[in-house]
Amino acid sequence: MWYDAPRRFSRSQAELGNEKLPLLAAPHAKTYNFVSFFIRHTYASFGQARIAQVVNYRKFSNADPPRLQEAWNEIFTGRGAVLLHTITPLDRYILSKPYFDPNGLILAEDNGACVGFAHAGLSFSSQPSRGVVCIFGVRPSFRKQGIGTELLKRSEAYLKEKGAQIICAGEEGCANPFYLGLYGGSDSPGILRSDADANPFLTRHGYQVDRQILVLQRDLTKPLKVADPRFAGLRNRYDVRVRSPRKLDTLAQECSIGQVDPLEFYLQEKQSKAVIAHALAWEMEGFSWRWKHPSVGLTGFRVEPMVRKQGLGKFLLFTLLKQLQEQYCEIVEVHIHENNQEAPVFLRTLGFNQVDVGQVFVKRS
Repeated sequence: MWYDAPRRFSRSQAELGNEKLPLLAAPHAKTYNFVSFFIRHTYASFGQARIAQVVNYRKFSNADPPRLQEAWNEIFTGRGAVLLHTITPLDRYILSKPYFDPNGLILAEDNGACVGFAHAGLSFSSQPSRGVVCIFGVRPSFRKQGIGTELLKRSEAYLKEKGAQIICAGEEGCANPFYLGLYGGSDSPGILRSDADANPFLTRHGYQVDRQILVLQRDLTKPLKVADPRFAGLRNRYDVRVRSPRKLDTLAQECSIGQVDPLEFYLQEKQSKAVIAHALAWEMEGFSWRWKHPSVGLTGFRVEPMVRKQGLGKFLLFTLLKQLQEQYCEIVEVHIHENNQEAPVFLRTLGFNQVDVGQVFVKRS
């Protein structure tokens, strides 16, 4: 009977002999311990349970920019990403592009909030077709749950569906359809090494570094001291002029650097009016907020091959830096491909120093 149970359970094993005790009577019953452990750790408080949410993956919709803005500011906190105060930069650099495809921008949602996203697009060069995972990220509190892996997998599937034969991670060169002005700096350098989590993540998923881009900056609050005896003669033969370019060289430039309204600084021979060197400069307004200094990006620097090694490029850049310094700019940034061994040495004579490295990854076949 039930009122005899406590007395019976309290008897020693010698008294019980071979009599079997009920399961719950055992002092260290595994079933009882498991049930109590489950109850203690499942319920945060009386009547409230911690229920795991299911992450939903879907394509971009028109109501998503505020969610993307919030997720962006929490995910991309490094030196190479713009802090988004409004959704306007997303509209300007991404959503307004004529080739923007909502299917390529994939969101991970948990309980209505964007916890991560990935954006994939096609390169402007098509032989062979090259797809690029432009950017991807997961909020810190949701990492290590497989969300990034799923976003990357869906981005790769989208690119393959579009006919991509080569899949890269990180925008660079002609494979930069969207994020110049939002990520990377003065140009598109791939994925910055300062974003330390990206490299091991991509390596685990079959990617390898294909090429690297050096990121250099010049502090214009420090004086410009360049002594070159060739400058006096060059001033007599050439003028440094500024204009807003009506047309850029390639479609990739029109769709990327053209969105940031660059100015063209060019070196023109006084007699023939021939342009022999030029560079594009643009105001890095979003990065200026991040770095807390007025900043300008340089890209597209070029000197005609027949007049190189005469100090013309150095003269153009020195004059350009002097004009920017007079306009109270404090940082100038330029990107150089790692295989260009002469440019870093040349730029260091003008006071540039390396601050980061960009890496372009390629999916191993």
